Amino acid sequence: MSTSLSSPRQFNYILPVGLGSTGRQILRMLSVEPGISQATMTRRSGYSQSTVTRLIQLFQVEGMLVETGRHHDGPGKPSVNLALNPDYAFSFGIAMLGDTLSLLLMDFSGRQRAVRYAPMPASRAAVVDLLVRFRDDILREVPQAQRIVGAGVGIPGFFVDGGFLNTPKALGEWALVDIRQLLGDALQMPVEVENDATAAAVGESLFGMGRRYRNFAYLYLGNSFGGGIIADGRPFRGHHGNAGEFGAISTLLGGDYPSLESLRLSLAARGLAFDDARAMCSSIDIGTPGVEDWVEHAAQPFSMLAAVLASLFDPEFIVLGGRLPVSIAEALVDRMRIPTPASRWGRYPPQPKLALAQVRTHPVAVGAAALPMQRLFFA
Repeated sequence: MSTSLSSPRQFNYILPVGLGSTGRQILRMLSVEPGISQATMTRRSGYSQSTVTRLIQLFQVEGMLVETGRHHDGPGKPSVNLALNPDYAFSFGIAMLGDTLSLLLMDFSGRQRAVRYAPMPASRAAVVDLLVRFRDDILREVPQAQRIVGAGVGIPGFFVDGGFLNTPKALGEWALVDIRQLLGDALQMPVEVENDATAAAVGESLFGMGRRYRNFAYLYLGNSFGGGIIADGRPFRGHHGNAGEFGAISTLLGGDYPSLESLRLSLAARGLAFDDARAMCSSIDIGTPGVEDWVEHAAQPFSMLAAVLASLFDPEFIVLGGRLPVSIAEALVDRMRIPTPASRWGRYPPQPKLALAQVRTHPVAVGAAALPMQRLFFA
């Protein structure tokens, strides 16, 4: 198995002394709104000016920040506008989606700098070899990526005792395997593993709806169906790490939620056949014959699930994401109607709003790459 690198890289990142939870909150502010001033950060954070000044100086010495300009916040000298230095640190995101394997490089500002993807190899060894080749190819393409803080993996399945994933049949080679150790050794960096839907929800919390809203439920439409819960800006994983397994709700009630696979089979029954979900999603839209019928069928169970989530979690938004083409996702959201609970004294419980995910390209890989970034840098 090849582990050669195109050039030396730093894979063992050491946090700056003094970063702490307060520093992570300041960095999160800069990730949400790049180009804000130190004075603005002081006002919004509630920390003292001396605390914010000390942290900003630490970040500048470390090379985490860049100046983006100056402006007058009031009397006195103009304020310096600051943003995260994109080239300060990088992370990899791996998505194993049954039909597709992808590797994405993210920079410190959250921008996607490179991505590689291919049909999912059948064997574990072939997956590892392909990821190593992808890694080396990306590092040649992006020579600025000298500080790699780790990699995240998003893969379907549920966690069992010991923290291993129990994956679907299509990914049986990865069931109950120590993915962290296996891929960490192969890629020569720390690796974190998350359910694919929760990983996508993490990406949305940092780079999508989560920039404005800190509480939402994320519905992930992939080959199967799942989701994630973002509570106060962070993923709520539950005791075993399986919070957000929304598909299990319908299964327990004797039904099933629509998925990309059910859409593929529905279109195949009409004579429009695709080898896998990846091929289908790149070829269809809301105008494709048969798609409207699937949307009408899908709207009802998703509306009922939204009502359940409204009662259990009370999110501000319910966000629809995943791999569904945008025009079809828009039509599905338009047709969803959350059932209204009974009124009391003429008043109804507030209901969450429905919205499309804002991270629409490679959502699982983006979320997977965000895992080490969030753990290290962002509150």
